[in-house]
Amino acid sequence: MIELIDPRGHDDSDIAQLAPRVRDPREIRRIGFLSNEQEHLTGPHFPGYTRVLERALHDRLGVRDFHLEIKPVLSRPADADMIERFSGYDGVINGLAK
Repeated sequence: MIELIDPRGHDDSDIAQLAPRVRDPREIRRIGFLSNEQEHLTGPHFPGYTRVLERALHDRLGVRDFHLEIKPVLSRPADADMIERFSGYDGVINGLAK
């Protein structure tokens, strides 16, 4: 048997409404980053890329509020409280540390 897991961290019975799309990128003020695992000491890693993305999003679009969450286990969905901390954000960028 194959079990499909929703990468947003909840099952079909608990799917929340998606946030409305932002019509103008200059309206984006809050961006979240969800890393699927901890930083690595060597090699590329998503939390390191987030610092580059923060600079670019700030300089190009004026985004000022960023939040980073790191899942403790790569293969498990994000906990509901972790997802809830992104509530009110204009977007969340999800990535892998490798």
